[in-house]
Amino acid sequence: MVLEMEGKTGPDPFQAGVGRAVITPPVGFDIDGPEFGARQSTEVLDDLLARVIVLESIGTRVVLISLDVWGLSSSLVTTIKNAASNAAGVESSSVWLTTTGNATSPPLWRDEPQYASYSAYLPEQIAGAARVAVRSLEPASMGSIGTLLPDVSTFVEGPGRPGNPALFVLAIDRADGTGIARVVNFACPASVTGSSTQWTADYPGYASWALEQNGGGLTLISQAASHDIRPYDWWGENSEPSHSGRAPQDVHALGLLLATQAANGAADTIQRRNVEVVIRSDDEAGIQVMRIGDAYFVSTDKPQPNKFARRFRRDLPHSNTFVSANLSGGMFDAKATFDARAIKRGIAILKELGAS
Repeated sequence: MVLEMEGKTGPDPFQAGVGRAVITPPVGFDIDGPEFGARQSTEVLDDLLARVIVLESIGTRVVLISLDVWGLSSSLVTTIKNAASNAAGVESSSVWLTTTGNATSPPLWRDEPQYASYSAYLPEQIAGAARVAVRSLEPASMGSIGTLLPDVSTFVEGPGRPGNPALFVLAIDRADGTGIARVVNFACPASVTGSSTQWTADYPGYASWALEQNGGGLTLISQAASHDIRPYDWWGENSEPSHSGRAPQDVHALGLLLATQAANGAADTIQRRNVEVVIRSDDEAGIQVMRIGDAYFVSTDKPQPNKFARRFRRDLPHSNTFVSANLSGGMFDAKATFDARAIKRGIAILKELGAS
């Protein structure tokens, strides 16, 4: 169902376009991640992608970007945002950059000599995808929903403490109901594959592929705050974890569960063509906040425990709040300090934008 407010609908008030680019490093370059350290890549199991969604409403345009990597250095974040903003014709503050939390990743959170040329080329690849997205802008509607994906993640500290099952989905459709794009927000690191020497996007890559094959359009997955969460039941001292083989079928199982639940959620969204887009940044607190229709986006570069996301949702239970963290690529063995200040300031901004 598509809703419109009488008297508020101008010609094509909301538009969406998408683009993507392959960002798989060369075979022979090092893979790195939070658990198993650097190892030389030997082949490509599936490509790493940059996915870009450009949204425009009544003259306001935003760019949403997701990369199949673990994290990025602050200098690379700035370069990517500047390249994407120039390509899309917006300010860099209008670019929302997130990662899937892929633990089989190029080590872009460090300045590695091996990756110097790759890091210089990556922003141009993303800018190219942004240009494609701008050229493909078309009339659209959107709606968001909050649902659950339980029993597939756990707190790392031990049993009896399930991970954060909150799953948020933003569905962007054409007038005929076919999918242009999906944005999915879920708190679970993409560390299923483990110590593989193959380039792979892990379960978010498989989930995105499954949603796209099912007609959802380009699917952008955002890693919610999850510094203290692991896939399945991989807590310390567990002598019999499930899916312990960390094989491709384990990736597929989690990816398909996520894709199925996200597709079900997208089908239940109430689509609207009257979409307000508002952007706020709080540099002092290190957070970015956006309102896109009935969806709210909060992001921080810092690694955060899942309590960070749960606090937003506890204080604003009637709003669909997509919370993204760990853009800087913090490792599992590094302490993630709960940022109460960013919570307080972020909630104030969200309330100002209409969240409740």
